[in-house]
Amino acid sequence: MIPPSRRFLLGGPSLAAVLFLLLLVALVPSDSVASRRPRQAGPDTPWEDLRSVLSSPEVLHIPTVIEWKEQCLDPMIFDQYPMPEPFHLFGYDIGYAPAGVCMVHMSCMYPGCKYMFAGPESCPADTPNCIRYNSVLEPPFDSGDLFDDEMELPAAVLHPKTASDVVRGVEFAKEHGIGISVKVMGHSYFGSSTARGTLLIKMSTNYASYGIDGSVTECGVGVHEVGTADGMACDLAEARGKKAYLRVGGGELFDTGYRAVFFDWNENAANQNKYHFVGGYCGTVSAAGGWMHSGGLSGASMRLHGIGIDQVLHVEMVLPGGQHVRFGPTKWKEEREGFYIYPETTEVTGYCNANVHDDESLWEWTQCEDDIDFSDLWYAVRGGGGGTFGLVTSLYYQLHDLPGTLQVVRALDPELTTREDTTKTITLLHDYLKFSLTFLYLPERLHNVSQFESRSCNSPAAFLSVPAGGELYCHNSAGDKFIEEWKMYIKEDGETGKEYGEDAELLAQAEDLFTINREFPSQGFVTLRKEEPHMGRLQDDFGVKLSADVGKGFDHVPLYTVTNYLDELVEMLINEAFAGAISSFYLMGGAVPESTDRMNSLSPLRRDAALARTTLTSPELYKAFYDLVWRDANLTTSDSDFPGIFCHNHASNENMGPLKEDWSQPCPSLLEMSQEEREKKCVSQAESFWGTANVARLEEIKKTIDPDELFICNAGIGASSPFVGGVEGPDDDENDDKDDGTGSPASSSFCSKAFVVVIAFVLATSLVL
Repeated sequence: MIPPSRRFLLGGPSLAAVLFLLLLVALVPSDSVASRRPRQAGPDTPWEDLRSVLSSPEVLHIPTVIEWKEQCLDPMIFDQYPMPEPFHLFGYDIGYAPAGVCMVHMSCMYPGCKYMFAGPESCPADTPNCIRYNSVLEPPFDSGDLFDDEMELPAAVLHPKTASDVVRGVEFAKEHGIGISVKVMGHSYFGSSTARGTLLIKMSTNYASYGIDGSVTECGVGVHEVGTADGMACDLAEARGKKAYLRVGGGELFDTGYRAVFFDWNENAANQNKYHFVGGYCGTVSAAGGWMHSGGLSGASMRLHGIGIDQVLHVEMVLPGGQHVRFGPTKWKEEREGFYIYPETTEVTGYCNANVHDDESLWEWTQCEDDIDFSDLWYAVRGGGGGTFGLVTSLYYQLHDLPGTLQVVRALDPELTTREDTTKTITLLHDYLKFSLTFLYLPERLHNVSQFESRSCNSPAAFLSVPAGGELYCHNSAGDKFIEEWKMYIKEDGETGKEYGEDAELLAQAEDLFTINREFPSQGFVTLRKEEPHMGRLQDDFGVKLSADVGKGFDHVPLYTVTNYLDELVEMLINEAFAGAISSFYLMGGAVPESTDRMNSLSPLRRDAALARTTLTSPELYKAFYDLVWRDANLTTSDSDFPGIFCHNHASNENMGPLKEDWSQPCPSLLEMSQEEREKKCVSQAESFWGTANVARLEEIKKTIDPDELFICNAGIGASSPFVGGVEGPDDDENDDKDDGTGSPASSSFCSKAFVVVIAFVLATSLVL
């Protein structure tokens, strides 16, 4: 099918006119966002000039390959086999290493986060020096072993203590044409937090952690001056029916943010009101970085209060132009249309810091001299990806009333894989899935479940498509309600009771399928470490990883699929399970569709999803899934705006959208097709995250806010795939073959364009004559 934008070529204007149009197009510089890689610092970059204007000289560091080996890699190597158990290298262990180049996803030190070292075949059971995930480095450790020519090692690392340091770093990079990468702990699946030859601004080392210093602020207590950050944050919080907010620093982790709310505040008997903070699951994830920028999944409570971007009241950041700004909504519709929980934002106001190089107590926020569209920024930074539109130095998050204790509901069928009569297992699996999805998304179909009780149950990718130990996190005693309703369902409505009502043993197993496994005073206690190392801090999930996250991601099941095709969805999940594809789910829906302020860049399908599910790798299963997803959408032609399918919080560099010609067919992998071919045939990676309409607007904002393209990172707006093209060097005005930023010399680009102009002119003229 030919897109409407190209159909004019088939008729109407003469060929001569078309060729003349080609001439005009060739003459006009393209204003589209180029696909780029970050610009590299040159060997003569005057780093001492930057060091001389920072708060202290030691906050700037020039990293080396040996430092990466010693500080990041060596802690993962053992000289004996088997490895000591349990082995867990925490983000806390390497995240504050002095060089600043370690990251949780360690393989992202290499292009595309591809693991460069020998595989499992080089690591038999009796081989020492094995690294976790059965990967290996074989001694001696010379530079050849480390593939240092492939490493995404930054040219310099800035560990800012102040906003002034950040501004100085951005101004220096802008002056010298050097790309900027941003990192807190390096949780990015894409490796967005590092890039070869860039100035890496590492926020977590020295920058202020406001949360742990007691930044919970109750609105209405004291005087909140109009126009100040706390005044603007409180005005919006109160318009949303919230009483308090938490301020976190640009390098702050959820570990400190959670402890500030759930322990320092809530456990203080002097504080009458107790609060809940909607955040990520992992303690070493940044509270003000990529988690929020990419949407912000909160597995324990987003069905109650919305996702991370919906919690933001006020933003403070440094823009690519070097301005230190803060901004937030100042006008909204008081009447909440339809089913929306929060009022619609209609105006965003921002200010510039006229005194950024002084102590924070002396900061002076004034009208900006530059024309900055703060509504665009509010839209872009909340959902449009991190490391792209500038660098956040502080966020203000709304807090909610504490929703009671948290019950962890566990689902386990002890004979899931051993029951002799598999039809019984299938029947019980059918009831498990249908009841769970009904409780979560169609509670009115059950005996006595309220929307509030339904939304009180969540899951941080811990709920499974089979009852094999998966978990729900339920507030407000909803775990008790879930089990109570299940026991009635299995007897009265479920297929198990109808088909096997006389099988007492099976019914007993069915009734006990769900249990309250653990219970906590609040979400903060769920992953609290009660032993060393790092006792009193929050767990960091699987810890530091050297394995490559290839092909990993989360697709989305729309709410309308659950509502309209529940039985077919259940049967599809059962078929997947028996094909060996067991999914884990982030539970969405509930308050997520209703919490938008209608000024953020989350994709439409993601906002209206019921589930975020692990990506299917089988083309057959993928097609069956998307045939069901797109059934009512009528969007499977190249003329339509793609709505976005992937979660930007959890995906790999290889992820791309489906085939342009058939959205139910996955894009071939890099083993099947080159990246250049994939980009021609498949929906772009950006559109697969944000949707066509959002990408168009984000690209326009990117051009305006970052015309020099300082902030380019993997899987960000304007970035090219790490699997295609090269990495740029610095600009050199004296070089006739200066790199134009697209991987080709500017002179070659000009000559090619000039050639097209000449040919177009000759052909057009000859046809006219």
